[in-house]
Amino acid sequence: MVVLTVGIGLASAVPAKAAASVEVLHELGSGFGRISPLGLALCGIFLVAILAVFVIFEIVRTDSRQREKIDIGWQYFAEMAGQKRLTPQETDMLRRIVEQGGVSSADMVFDSSFIYEDALEAFLKDNQKQLDRDETQYALMRGLRMKLGYSHLPAEVPISSTRQLEEGMPVNLIDGDGTGCKGRVQEVREKVWAVVLDGEIPPTVAVGAAVELSMLRSGDGEYVVKLLVTATRLGARAIFLQHTRMLERKQLRNWVRIDVNIPCRVTVMAKPEGWTKESAGPAGPGPGVGMVLEGRMLDLSGGGTCARFSSPIPQGYKLSVNFDLPGQSLRGVQTEVMRMVSVIKGNREDFEHNLKFMHMETAAQEKIVRYVFEKQRIDSQMRGPIKID
Repeated sequence: MVVLTVGIGLASAVPAKAAASVEVLHELGSGFGRISPLGLALCGIFLVAILAVFVIFEIVRTDSRQREKIDIGWQYFAEMAGQKRLTPQETDMLRRIVEQGGVSSADMVFDSSFIYEDALEAFLKDNQKQLDRDETQYALMRGLRMKLGYSHLPAEVPISSTRQLEEGMPVNLIDGDGTGCKGRVQEVREKVWAVVLDGEIPPTVAVGAAVELSMLRSGDGEYVVKLLVTATRLGARAIFLQHTRMLERKQLRNWVRIDVNIPCRVTVMAKPEGWTKESAGPAGPGPGVGMVLEGRMLDLSGGGTCARFSSPIPQGYKLSVNFDLPGQSLRGVQTEVMRMVSVIKGNREDFEHNLKFMHMETAAQEKIVRYVFEKQRIDSQMRGPIKID
C-alpha cells in the first residue's frame, strides 16, 4: 500500500516538473528578446575599444619600423659623408637639404642626382631670403655639389637642372624677335649661371627679357629652356640667368653598352598583345605567365641588356628582371623582349634575348648608368672599344 502511494506521488510530480521547465524556458526566451539600449551601447563601446587598441598597435608597429628605417638611413648618411670627405659645414648643409627635401631615406641623396636636385629645390624655396642675405652659403653648396659628383655628370646620366650644366657647353640663344646668337656656358654657380655670346649682346636681350636657350651636351643630346635674363655685362658679352629644372630634352643619345657577366632572374609578366598559339612562331609557345627563369646578362646599358637563357622567350614578352650590381640590388625591372636568337655551342643550345628597359625609375636608371660609366672607364682598354645600341 505504501509503495503504491509513493508511485502515485512520483507520477504526479513528473508533469509538474515538466510544466515548470517549460515555464522557465519561456521566461528565458522572452528575456533574450528584451536587451536594453544600455546593454547594446556597452557592447558597442567594448567592440570599438577592441578595434581602437588594434589600430593603435598597428600604428605603433608601423611607426617603429619607419623610425628604424630612418635611423638606418642616417647611419649610412654619416658613413657616406665621411667617405666623401664632407666638412662639418657641408655635412650640416646636406642634412638640412635632406630634411627639408623630404627624402625618405637620408642615404639616398648620395645615390641619385635626381633625388638631390628634388631635395635642393625644396630647400632653396624655403630658405631663399636667408641664403640671399649670406651668399657664402651658395659657395658652400657648390663645393658640396662637387664632392657629391653632381657638378659634372657622366654623359650616360641626363641632366635635370641647369645647375648641372658644364662650362664650355655650346649655346644657341634666340631672343623675343626670333634672332639667334651663339655662345657658350661660361660660369655655373648655385644661384645663377652665365652665357657668354660670341658677338655683342643684342638690344633685345636685356634684363627681364625672355630668351630661349638650346644647349648641346656632347655624347648626350640637346636641352632647351626658356628663361628671363636677370643681368648682363655688356663689356664681357655675358648674360646671367636663374636656374631651373624645366629642361626639355629634345634628342636622346645612344646608350653606352658594356660587356658584363651578371646572374639574373626573370619572371614572365605578360605575353604579347593578341598572342595566340597560331602566332607563336618558330620559337614555340614560350614560357607561361608567372614562370621564373634563371640566366645571365651578357651586356648592360641604361636602356637595356642582353640576357642568355636555356629556354626561348619570344619577341614581345614582358618580363620582370632581378639582378645585382656591386653594393646594390635591382628588383622588378620591367623589360620587353625586342629580339631573340639561338646560340649553339657544342651540343648545347641557348637563347640570347635583347631586353629593353620599360618605365624605369630615374633613380634606378642612374644606378645602372653610373655602374656602366665606372666599369667602362676602368676596363675599356682591356675589353676593346665600347659598343653603341
